[in-house]
Amino acid sequence: MPLGGLVLALLAGLFWGGYILASAHVGRVLPGVQGLAVALGVSTLLALPFGASGAAAAVADGWALLVGAVVALLSSVVPYALELTALRRLPTRVFGVLMSLEPGAAAIAGLIVLDQRLGRVELVALLLVSCASVGVTLGRREGQPPTSVD
Repeated sequence: MPLGGLVLALLAGLFWGGYILASAHVGRVLPGVQGLAVALGVSTLLALPFGASGAAAAVADGWALLVGAVVALLSSVVPYALELTALRRLPTRVFGVLMSLEPGAAAIAGLIVLDQRLGRVELVALLLVSCASVGVTLGRREGQPPTSVD
């Protein structure tokens, strides 16, 4: 694997960790989904220069606007609201382990819904991530309180 790929994978992991910690903090500080509303507003402003022309075309077409709104709700608003709610109730460590299982769920969904099959390398990678998640979960001793990084 090229060094650039390893660096990008490390950066992605660091950003996921930062996302989990920041979301947990926002969930504790702001009630309801107010933090989510602010985050989506800021991300909209950051992405606007790159998608303004496409957005203008969607606004002109009512059907495209409706489909875009449904996709936004189902791909961003609902999942992130659920994650924010979960982070209020779960330690960040447990949440991080559960998030690491998402690629496996995506692979299963891809197989069932889209008939996509993974190659050997992808299956080994999923197996390693799943084993690491199980290891972290089982590594916590009985009676030991869950840890939360704040």
